[in-house]
Amino acid sequence: IIDARGKGLLVGIEFDDTLDANDVKHAILDRKMLVTAIGNKIIRMVPPLIVNKPEIDKAVDIIADAIASLSK
Repeated sequence: IIDARGKGLLVGIEFDDTLDANDVKHAILDRKMLVTAIGNKIIRMVPPLIVNKPEIDKAVDIIADAIASLSK
């Protein structure tokens, strides 16, 4: 991960050349979480305004697991 940026709940994660954002997106989608890929370097997440801390913690775990599965 090169950068994580956002405004409010709109968050983008930028990857270096070792990971393709579309591969990360599909790995996350396989884990039942909705994200979009912006080009081949950035994934974007736009959670609902009623998101709570346990859901955010679960999302972080899903993203970490997806990235780890692609880094092998």
